[in-house]
Amino acid sequence: MSAVKAVGGRVALDRKPILHGVDLAVAVGSIVGLLGPNGAGKSTLLRAIAGILPHQGEIQVEGRHVARLGAKQRARLIAYVPQQPQLPGDMTVAEYVLLGRTPHLGYLGVESRTDRAVADSWLPVNQYIGG
Repeated sequence: MSAVKAVGGRVALDRKPILHGVDLAVAVGSIVGLLGPNGAGKSTLLRAIAGILPHQGEIQVEGRHVARLGAKQRARLIAYVPQQPQLPGDMTVAEYVLLGRTPHLGYLGVESRTDRAVADSWLPVNQYIGG
């Protein structure tokens, strides 16, 4: 199974076709670089894969059709960090990574030691500060 798969992916913004005929398969555990000039549709493709933009064609993540997932299911499966995030100036990288645990918390939930350990495992230094 592919981690990410697209067949005939298409995205239009303001009725203008941005992506058309995108086919890809990314193997589990792969590291992939997405290269191209400004305006080529790199961010648009990532936003479509993340389910942030409506698309046509088939886009799957871990065998699940992105368009059929609810917001919480999608957030548990896909992490997307925008190029220009809107963050408080004093937020640390560790705190930002910990935000990825939000869809795994209950309503008004607070991060547990397990959540901090999971976030810590994704940090290069593997050292969570603040918990």
